[in-house]
Amino acid sequence: MAHPPQPGTNPYGQPGPYGQPGPYGQPGPYGQQPPQGQQPQQWSAPPPAPSRRGGKGVLKILKIIGTVAVLIAVGIGYLLSQDDADHAEAGDCLKNNGTQISPDLQVVECGGATAEFKVVQVHQDTLDTAKCEGISDAGYQEQTRSTRRSSGKKFVLCIDEIKK
Repeated sequence: MAHPPQPGTNPYGQPGPYGQPGPYGQPGPYGQQPPQGQQPQQWSAPPPAPSRRGGKGVLKILKIIGTVAVLIAVGIGYLLSQDDADHAEAGDCLKNNGTQISPDLQVVECGGATAEFKVVQVHQDTLDTAKCEGISDAGYQEQTRSTRRSSGKKFVLCIDEIKK
């Protein structure tokens, strides 16, 4: 038969409540002095978070580099599009980067070895190549769509083949 615990004792062998001594003469959890040779536990602030000092500066530099790269790409694209046939004027020379069936004319130096055609006349806002009959060897028509690179216009170039 089990006997009920006596007042002031703890049946689980743990220190008693409110500083009463527990088994084996150990001090209670509240306000008792630690045993000889041990220091009382000191509470302190949590350690500081690791420094992220360099992270914001690196992000700022990467954003600047990215912006500059995009601006350079846009500038190069614009300059390359300036040589397209839609910017040709009478007297300019052209080379064909495409095929006879699907030409891709580009403005080039007239004295250069790549020049194949010379622009005789330019007719804006039309696709009628008959306007070049009797004026030049051929009529080249193009209609560009409205995009970031072009203004969405149509035109006819009257061109002569350069004899080499």
